[in-house]
Amino acid sequence: MRQKVCIGIPCYSVVASETLEDYMRFAYHLGRRYQEYDFFLRIKSKSEQFRARNAIVESAITIGADWLLMLDDDHVICTDDDPGNPQTGADAYDFLRKLMDHDVDIVGPVYYQRGGGAQPVVMDENEFGDPAFISDLDLSGGLDERAVQGGGCILIKMEVFNKIDTPWFEPEFQWGTDIQLCKKAREKGFKVYNDSSLEIGHVMSERIVVTSKNKDKFKTDGNTVGSNGTPRELNWRTESILHKYKYDAAEFLGVKESEIDETFNRLKENYGYHTLYLQQEYGLGTEEYYGHMGPEQLVRQVLFHHNDHKKAELAEVLMDIKPARMIGMDFGCGSAPVGFELAKRGGKIHLIDVDGATAYEFTKWRVKKYGLENVSFEWPEPNTLSYCLCMDSIEHLHNWQETLKKIIHHLRPGGNLITNFMLIEDNDNEEHVFMDKGAFMGFMVDNGMKVHADTVFVKRLKP
Repeated sequence: MRQKVCIGIPCYSVVASETLEDYMRFAYHLGRRYQEYDFFLRIKSKSEQFRARNAIVESAITIGADWLLMLDDDHVICTDDDPGNPQTGADAYDFLRKLMDHDVDIVGPVYYQRGGGAQPVVMDENEFGDPAFISDLDLSGGLDERAVQGGGCILIKMEVFNKIDTPWFEPEFQWGTDIQLCKKAREKGFKVYNDSSLEIGHVMSERIVVTSKNKDKFKTDGNTVGSNGTPRELNWRTESILHKYKYDAAEFLGVKESEIDETFNRLKENYGYHTLYLQQEYGLGTEEYYGHMGPEQLVRQVLFHHNDHKKAELAEVLMDIKPARMIGMDFGCGSAPVGFELAKRGGKIHLIDVDGATAYEFTKWRVKKYGLENVSFEWPEPNTLSYCLCMDSIEHLHNWQETLKKIIHHLRPGGNLITNFMLIEDNDNEEHVFMDKGAFMGFMVDNGMKVHADTVFVKRLKP
């Protein structure tokens, strides 16, 4: 007996021409190449998404469908430069057969957000048991069980709807409709999968199709950029963050706001001699060295974090890390302009550095000034960190291997280590005691860290 497949499309009033053309080619392909199936099309207007999806399920039940493919009106299946090429098109439109051949409860291809972090719309549970987007590094290129498959393109066995409670989809007060469905299904013993060997495109409002090949262009939602390469909206936010940081540093050092620049410039002139004097004359170890530097250390860091490169770095970290409900750490944080801002945005964060160092004591004072109760100055429990920042710190470590092993041990599986070590130039800085980037990269791989980029390393989900 031929199986019945219902294709349900929740639809707004305006649909991109790319989608319409693509879906017509898809329908033609289904008629020619999927002759062992009967197809039914249900298109429902989407004034409220949950109502449209419920209506589609009801239609699928009425016709006795075996499968329901929910496909949003803002996707493109064939995203190649020449979508009219028959061979290319045939390969792309066979995604549905490949999904059905898996014979699993819920499954879908990968597609990407068309804004924000341009992440794959696939989720696993985080340390709090809540759904959280995975990264590209977690995509295996095959079939994987997941917590949530994105609802923009999702194939569902109809028996799922027979066993989960109605209404199948509810108003999106807390969770989106895709999270709702997958959560209810898993509670009833069904399994959710994603096949990352299959990908469809996501049409942006400007009629641009976002895919894995171009997604990085759209992480900032198309905002114009300033001279330091960051979006203008992030530029003014960064300037505001750094202004408060500089003002607090002046207060901590006991100088007036009007004297900030003069004081910083005066102390800056003495900094080079002072550090060389401490290191050569006294032969201090790492902790004693930084503990003896005094106000010059804080002055140096404030000046350093106000250059364009560090401003862009700050903006990028704040754009990529959403700290709410996360546990993070800023290792070697010093005066911690980045870690402090992440603390203000929520989530638990551990700020770690050398006790007694002026910059670190400033950070402790600042946390107390603003009453941030989500900050700890102790190491966390092992396997708990969602992320660890190691910015401008690894190159200062004599015992870098021991320290990195400890950090990796405290990252949860899938947690990120974010560092600019690979981007730092060896400029004869007397404090840069470790600069062997090849040794660093080899160490990370050997210790269970996947290389995502020069700045991001991800702890493998499985050893």
